Amino acid sequence: MKRFIESFKLILKFLFAFAIIGYMVKSGHLDLATVGRGLAHRKLIVLCYALIVCSTACAFFRWHLLLLGQGLRFSFLKIVRYGMIGAFFNTTMPGAVSGDIIKAWYMVADHKNYDKTRVLTTILLDRVFGVFGLVIVSSIPLLWNWQSVWAIPELHHVAQLILLLLLGVIVFISYILFSMHGPLAVLRRKMDSLMKHKYGAAFVRAYDSWTEYRKHPGYLFLGLLFSVFTHLFVMTMVIACATAIGENKLEYYQYFILVPIGLLTTAVPLAPAGLGVGHVAFKALFGLLGSTNGAEIFTLFVAIQISFNLLGSFFYIGGSKYRPQESDKS
Repeated sequence: MKRFIESFKLILKFLFAFAIIGYMVKSGHLDLATVGRGLAHRKLIVLCYALIVCSTACAFFRWHLLLLGQGLRFSFLKIVRYGMIGAFFNTTMPGAVSGDIIKAWYMVADHKNYDKTRVLTTILLDRVFGVFGLVIVSSIPLLWNWQSVWAIPELHHVAQLILLLLLGVIVFISYILFSMHGPLAVLRRKMDSLMKHKYGAAFVRAYDSWTEYRKHPGYLFLGLLFSVFTHLFVMTMVIACATAIGENKLEYYQYFILVPIGLLTTAVPLAPAGLGVGHVAFKALFGLLGSTNGAEIFTLFVAIQISFNLLGSFFYIGGSKYRPQESDKS
């Protein structure tokens, strides 16, 4: 019965997404003919697939570094397997983070000799670093072109949001690095009293796993660097999609300011792969600068992304559960 209810919810969310898309097509806010013209640009589409491969490889290497920071050693091929399974479920389940839950389940089930808290910490931090990469990639062009951005009133709220998120990135990283100094060290010592309780002990273990990276700042900053590379490839892919459909109103730096905000909205678990939600967000954001192609750009981008992520089905269907060997033990 529970499985039936979950399946019914998933169907409803698919219907919700397609209802939004259908409304946008019928109302003229989404022109599928424009998307079709974009798909006809074969060289740009091939470029997009090359970029998504590079982006995914960087993302997997970022996760690899975060695993090493927790003392967890996996071969890169195993990371690709778990990562592609996660990508597959990100496409077929609501939101852009649902696959992380499935990825975590597989890792914990396959590697019972590893500390679950450490495994889950790397997956959660990998997702956090994904957001941080978007923020940094957006912040640099924003600050570099600050006068031009601030001269456009429609971008004021977007610019303020990006700067607020950048502050959050700085605070988060600083907290980890200085977690055993000054008042933060006092705070940690006070947490020892929580160890008497089941949930308190779980919280403290999770907290210690997060702050463990202070001992390995190299992994932390390299992970952040690869997150930036990941999203530079993504941004280039979006620009290639925009070029394919004939978008010519936006300057390059403006993509770097608008697109990250649009991509963040796709994490909302309302529909698989951010369908519907992403269309509305891109339409609104690109509309701030007079472009009418936001939804079409997102459609082309997400179509390429979905077709690539579906390759994860081969890892999901064909791969039996992996039994850890001695070389995998930390």
